[in-house]
Amino acid sequence: MPRARKRPASPEEVRIEGHDPDDVMEDPANALKFDEPLTWRAGRPIAVADLLRRMKALYEELQGTEQGDAHRETLVPKAQELANVQLLAHKDKGVKAWTLLCIVEMFRLLAPDAPYKGGQLKQIFELFVSTVVPALASPSDPYNQQYLLILTSLTTVKSIILLTDIPGSDGLILNLFTNCFDVMSGNAKGSHGEQLGKNVEFHMTNMLGTLVDECQELPTGVVDIILAQFLRADPHTLSMGSKKGVAQPPSFMSREVSPAYNMARSVCNTAADKMSRVIGHYFSSVLIDASETFATAKPKPRGKKRTHDESEDESDDGLLTPPAEEDWREVEKAHRLLRELWRSSPDVISNIIPQMEAEVAAENAQLRIMAVQTVGDMVAGIGAAGPPPPAVMDPAAYPSQSLETSSRPPQYDNVLLAPAAPHAFSSVYPAAYRGFVDRHRDKNVQVRSAWAVAAGLIVETAGGGKGLDADQETQLLRYLADLLADTDERVRLAAVQAVARFDFHTIVQKLGNNGGVETSGSVLSTLCDRIKDRKHSVRIAAMELLGRIWGVAAGSIAEGSERMRTVLGPIPTKILDAMYVNDREISALVYQVLFYSLLPISYPPIKSKQAVNGEAQRVADSQDGGNDPDPDAIRAERILVLARDLGEKAKKVFFAMQQQQSGKAKYMEQYLKASDVLYGAATEDKETDEKTSKKELETMIAAFSRMMPDTVLAADHLKKFAKFHDRRSFQLIRFCYSPDSDYRKVVKAMKELTKRMEEASSGMLPVLDTLLPIVRSLSVLVNNRSHVPAIMAISQTDDKGLGTAAHEVLKEISSNAPEVFRVHMHELCGNLRKQAPTAAASNQPNAVIDLKTVAGFATRFPKDVPQDREFYKAMTSFAKYGTPPAAAKHAVTIIVAAADKREMYVKDILSYALTDFDFGAECFLSRLAAISQLRLVANKETEEYADEIMNVAVGKILGQTKTLDDESEPLWKEEVDDDLCAKLWALKILVNGLRGLKTSTDPQEAAQEISAVAGNVYKLLNTLIYKNGELSRDPNALTAKHHHAHLRLAAANQLLKLSCNKSIDTHFRPGDFNSLAAIAQDPVPEVRSGFVKTLKKYLGQGRLPIRFYGIVFLYAFEPHPPILVSTTTWLKARAALSAKAGDTAMEKVFSRFLSLLAHHQDFSPAAEDLKDFVEYIMFYLKTVATEANLPLIYHIAQRLKSVQDGIDSEKSENLYVVSDLAEAVIRAFQDVHGWSLQLHSGAKVRLPVGIFAPLAGHAVAQEIAGRNYLPKEFAEDLEEMVRGSLRPSRKRKSEGLGKQGGKRVKGEVQAKGGAAVEGKKKRKLDVRKAAGKSAKAVKTPRKKSAEGGEESSVMRKSSRPSGARNYAEQDDSEDDEEMEEWDRDSEDGDGEKVDSSTPPTSDPTPAPMPVEEKPAKEPDVEDEEVEVEEEEVVEVEEKRAEKKTSGKGKTQAVGKGKAKATARKAPTRSTRATKSKKEKDVLDFPSDSEDLSGAPEGMEA
Repeated sequence: MPRARKRPASPEEVRIEGHDPDDVMEDPANALKFDEPLTWRAGRPIAVADLLRRMKALYEELQGTEQGDAHRETLVPKAQELANVQLLAHKDKGVKAWTLLCIVEMFRLLAPDAPYKGGQLKQIFELFVSTVVPALASPSDPYNQQYLLILTSLTTVKSIILLTDIPGSDGLILNLFTNCFDVMSGNAKGSHGEQLGKNVEFHMTNMLGTLVDECQELPTGVVDIILAQFLRADPHTLSMGSKKGVAQPPSFMSREVSPAYNMARSVCNTAADKMSRVIGHYFSSVLIDASETFATAKPKPRGKKRTHDESEDESDDGLLTPPAEEDWREVEKAHRLLRELWRSSPDVISNIIPQMEAEVAAENAQLRIMAVQTVGDMVAGIGAAGPPPPAVMDPAAYPSQSLETSSRPPQYDNVLLAPAAPHAFSSVYPAAYRGFVDRHRDKNVQVRSAWAVAAGLIVETAGGGKGLDADQETQLLRYLADLLADTDERVRLAAVQAVARFDFHTIVQKLGNNGGVETSGSVLSTLCDRIKDRKHSVRIAAMELLGRIWGVAAGSIAEGSERMRTVLGPIPTKILDAMYVNDREISALVYQVLFYSLLPISYPPIKSKQAVNGEAQRVADSQDGGNDPDPDAIRAERILVLARDLGEKAKKVFFAMQQQQSGKAKYMEQYLKASDVLYGAATEDKETDEKTSKKELETMIAAFSRMMPDTVLAADHLKKFAKFHDRRSFQLIRFCYSPDSDYRKVVKAMKELTKRMEEASSGMLPVLDTLLPIVRSLSVLVNNRSHVPAIMAISQTDDKGLGTAAHEVLKEISSNAPEVFRVHMHELCGNLRKQAPTAAASNQPNAVIDLKTVAGFATRFPKDVPQDREFYKAMTSFAKYGTPPAAAKHAVTIIVAAADKREMYVKDILSYALTDFDFGAECFLSRLAAISQLRLVANKETEEYADEIMNVAVGKILGQTKTLDDESEPLWKEEVDDDLCAKLWALKILVNGLRGLKTSTDPQEAAQEISAVAGNVYKLLNTLIYKNGELSRDPNALTAKHHHAHLRLAAANQLLKLSCNKSIDTHFRPGDFNSLAAIAQDPVPEVRSGFVKTLKKYLGQGRLPIRFYGIVFLYAFEPHPPILVSTTTWLKARAALSAKAGDTAMEKVFSRFLSLLAHHQDFSPAAEDLKDFVEYIMFYLKTVATEANLPLIYHIAQRLKSVQDGIDSEKSENLYVVSDLAEAVIRAFQDVHGWSLQLHSGAKVRLPVGIFAPLAGHAVAQEIAGRNYLPKEFAEDLEEMVRGSLRPSRKRKSEGLGKQGGKRVKGEVQAKGGAAVEGKKKRKLDVRKAAGKSAKAVKTPRKKSAEGGEESSVMRKSSRPSGARNYAEQDDSEDDEEMEEWDRDSEDGDGEKVDSSTPPTSDPTPAPMPVEEKPAKEPDVEDEEVEVEEEEVVEVEEKRAEKKTSGKGKTQAVGKGKAKATARKAPTRSTRATKSKKEKDVLDFPSDSEDLSGAPEGMEA
């Protein structure tokens, strides 16, 4: 119908421009035939039935008339009659329906000139709007068909535009829009929620679209009604109608788009230009009002105290009160609406985007946050309903989610949650996109947090499904990685949570393409850094996320996906490396992630069903082609996949956790027994037992509570559980750690225990927070008997490349859980018997691991090893022909440990090994290895062959030089050739001959026996140290340089092994000890690394005398950051453990360390040279000193001036210089820290003999005490040097570690072959400058130029150039451990090792724990002291104290600074000074700080 013009008077006068009535040819034949009256006189109404009949007849005639055949003169009167108020206001709704139906037909036939006046039209449309439209909501209405016909006619003929010509029609139009949307949304009066036909939605949409298009200006409120329909997708808006008034979850909304929503979308898209203007006006009014509210807000008063947000977050800058809540809700609603409009009607918001650009850069932080969130959601195609629910990654799922195909798009139950952008936002609005991206560096924390979440959603949804180009995705991921390392923890947490929304395939495809876990700067790498974040909330989110990622990826990794293994494989290493931080919260979190994600307790979730015969049958799985999968084999494979890809340090942690399991289990058994005695049934000796049990229970509770982050709460829970005394719960815990429990039994016990605690009436539910983590840590979840058969099967087949890991895990199980392994020992021995080598055929490479496994088991349980002859014949073959040589070594161990006829086998092996032996003979390396082990474990049987053995080791191996020196060869080679390998085994033969020596029980005779052998062994080892690894006496036939390095390291390690035996250690002279210390500054990094590794191991195990700690402190100038960082952290951990135990070993070793410095080959009393030695002392103080132990350290430094040098009395002055230097550095150190240095109030520390000797007399002592040996000019710069050493590096540690490795150290020049050597004439001025700048400066004291043109050492300035890579000793087991086991076997009749009651620490090499009563110390040279006249020492010390404290108003404090308050809180390690007697009774259960001391590279503090 053409558009009608405005009527000047009445509808009859309306004409379309150019229309002439005379043009219409009226044909009487077309005249209206219906002539019955429709109105009546007052008081004589027409019956309803008759009226309805007439109406129906009229409608049928009108309907049958074509528009062009209409006879106007007969139709107009009847049309006027239809508009009578009697009909329009009739009580019967049928009459009104038929009346309107006839009227709309009149509109059709008489178009474009409606035969009605304005008032009549208003009545007609009021009836339509108020009656017909709402009635359409009820399809069951009897007149619904008529209503549909009315709607269809108005829409089809477009008669609805007559509504716009009615004066004052705004209200009618508003009501029409309201009622139409109510009908479509089901909110109309009388609606019963019935399904409406699609034709209703179609015609209403067309009707409203026509109105919007024809209206010159939409009435006020219509825009609000239309826009309100888009908010039907908004859960916040839907919640307004709910009773609670809170936001509803997406499930609260309809899963399909509302028809009202569709209608509003169609209306906007139909009239996009007009709606763009009116919607732009709406947003402008809302946003401008909000801006004005912010601008006119009054300043808010600020109190004296500032909150965290006020002090650190500038979002409150300007100090303005927030806008009224109602205004702010309107702004939020407008932004949610904008998201939905972008999804459904993008053309109508073109005028709003410039306003969003301004908002993104607005001054007000709240507006910026909202704008960033809105633009980010628009780019991601997220509407008002919000983002889709995050993907669920289930690490316990089987088959693994990683094996699912990723080609199909994600399916969403709710279409409103499906991200769908109509266009690529960055292409349509590039300026707005750039403004959004720039907000990643916003100064406001909350803006950056919002940006991180938004960027994650954009990457996750690929820009709303429209895709991101490579540059955009790379840019977003780079910025997201930056925010993962943001300075504020809230931003870091938001970034972690953004990544947590990704599904697994998005992580692999998008984050994996950005770089894997090992790729520096990638999202995954930075996410792994958050494992050690300073804030616990960030650590939890990051570690749990990474655990879930790897848990899902494990399936693909096990199936051989190299991409998964490369990208995500190192995640467990990163998680387990966090244990080296030595933080209780982190350690507890690592355990949680291990058993929830890496090795989920419920994995695989395959339930067993009971068969008819009662046996458990496995449920078939499609992945196994109908075969029943074995859950134990599936889980064993998961364990091996985890263990295979662990790094060296992480693997130590993983195996240490299993080591600790047995120790914790023993403590739990004591805890349960003590609880039984105290709270169980009465016994005869209950009173006696109660005292012991009460003390024991308190000890166990203290030990277990130290495992938990909150020790007080944990102790309270454990006490409560002990009093609860549920016998069934106690038995369930015993099931969990019993070696006889299979895996299913352990899991069922945990579930039942949890259920019992939850159902307990005494409020035991909170106790689970403490009890379950403890139970998990002591349960046999990894080293379980159910896993062993599958692991053994894999070790034989190398299925999926897991063979090596299987051998390694079996070795650990045999060592740490032999009870579990005992059942399967015969099977493993049978496999070895089948692999026995011959002279012509070698064994399989993995056989050496199995041999080591059996050897470890045989030394502990020899009776459980098979005794059949064929097995020992196979072991004899391994001892003769086994490869590598370590196989022969382990075979010998098995034979000597378990064979009944050991003497026969020993003689057979020894005879073969010595007969016609020569370098290069048949299996000569295996022969040497067998001889070496025989000298250790069967020394008595081999004694008669001692001369022949010595001839082989010295005459034919060590005395021969096969590999000559070559200038082109590097200083270090990782590959060990046969010549070097033979020399290393020959050294072990000599050393093992001493270590395995069986001595007399009489101490004097034993000393003589040891002395007879020890002299030659020490002479050889010391010669290797003195001569830098050279054994050749012919100057023209010198050994290769890389042999030198290996031999030096081997000699040093063998000396350490010998010193682990106290009887042998007495033959190690102090001068030789100083020479050994020089290895700590060897020019080859691999030598230094291997040496300190051995030192840390033996010291951590408590096997080396404490004087060897002094050597470790010589690593102060270590130039390689990994070695320096791990050594520093280890020393700090040992100092903390020593303090916790109340031991002063770390303090007392200071005197030995100062003696080493006094004998250092670079020592000089000149001021310039002493600067380097300040750093040595600072290194000691930074790792050991606290405010509590500083007086003792200072006292020890003073004591050095009361003795003389016992090694070389001519160097006593060096000792006094070092003493004065140490005192001065300590005073400066305490001044910088602001500590109060008190005089040592304890007993006088006596100095060890050997390195110190008494002074000649009282006069000499007074003279030495009264003299200051430091140069005068040196003291002026000392405090600045101390401050420089304490000053932290400006670079991040991770950056420093990455860059320092390539830095030349103190005069290094690059030599041929990649070795770094020092120039002959290089001076040390540059070293001193650098040393004062930073505590991280990698410098070393220098030695004067080397003679003879040889290269100078980087560390010691000896003739040793530096070299290449890390060193791994040839044999992978430690002979000394085996020797200890043999010693125990000789003491124990049955040969079975008695398990120690000491629980394992968190270090793979646990240190002994303090027990209730300290055992008496054995007399040793370490405990001998220098005897000095008591009176003269006291007098000298008093005079020195008076000199240093006079004139400063102090009575006790020593130092330059002002006296500090003595109540100042001491650092953590200060507990050693105030240790109470009661504390000594507390068992120190595996503390996280004890021995996991090798700090990971890049570890955050």
